[in-house]
Amino acid sequence: MIASNIAYIDRNGEYVPRVQRYRNRQDMLLPRDVAIDAAGAIIHKPIGKLACFASPIEYLRGEFDKQSTYKGELGPPRWCAGCPSRPACGQFAELRIEMDVGIAAKRAAWAAATQRLEGVARYEHPTFTDLATACEERGWRSDNEDALAWQRAEDAKRKRKQRAQQSRTTKLAKTATPTALAALDAERDRRHDALMSAARSAGAPTWLRNLSDRMIAVTCDVWQVREAMEGRSGREITGGDVMRGLVALGRDHGMSPTSLRPRVNEAISRVGRLEEEGSVWAAFVPADDPIPPRSPGRFSNGVIFEVLDDDA
Repeated sequence: MIASNIAYIDRNGEYVPRVQRYRNRQDMLLPRDVAIDAAGAIIHKPIGKLACFASPIEYLRGEFDKQSTYKGELGPPRWCAGCPSRPACGQFAELRIEMDVGIAAKRAAWAAATQRLEGVARYEHPTFTDLATACEERGWRSDNEDALAWQRAEDAKRKRKQRAQQSRTTKLAKTATPTALAALDAERDRRHDALMSAARSAGAPTWLRNLSDRMIAVTCDVWQVREAMEGRSGREITGGDVMRGLVALGRDHGMSPTSLRPRVNEAISRVGRLEEEGSVWAAFVPADDPIPPRSPGRFSNGVIFEVLDDDA
């Protein structure tokens, strides 16, 4: 018995496969969406997985297709079963047959010769071979594949433009340029000296006293890189952005990205604390700055770190 994936048996006894097993179920073609000319050529909106639309062979062959059921729910359309465009497909497949006298006669001969046969046995009959062969030789033009190729090319072009724009935006927002960094070198050094002096002074609070020289340097580098990024884009910069910036600049202080990331988040929190009124870096924050000092948790999702021992 002819398998469901076989359209027909040709005159040489070879099996000719059907066009496509799984049909589009997201889009539906209605008769009003389709135009057909006197030669049987059709025009319709581009739809993927529907190269079989209005093919007399595919439409007639799909009469006994069944849609699979999984735990009581219908699966995806297989062959013609469950294809939402099948009603329109049948209407235009029949029009194509009627437009060609020779094919219409072969359709009538097949119907007469197989009226006593059941199921797919009708498609194994030589008269269906004659009908299918005539359809293949006749051929009909459809602009769907050309339109689909054009649409895919346009979609790809649009996505390339979006990716390029996103790349430019990301680069602009997340890059600390040498010029921006150089402009902050002196300010970084001032902050480094002030923090070192405060951390090593007698009576320094625990959170300052326990800062190692490396963590002081990391804190100052984090401040400089973040300021350089913000100054360029005016956009919020995450701890991950700063971490990647430090790595790109070779300021990882001997730590892997995995180890550096939490240290950066701690440093960002620490910068906010250092810039608070009365703290070590308060004098470096302009009094007339229209932008209030950043909260310690702005770059750490609201989590404030109090580091007691940073000499790891």
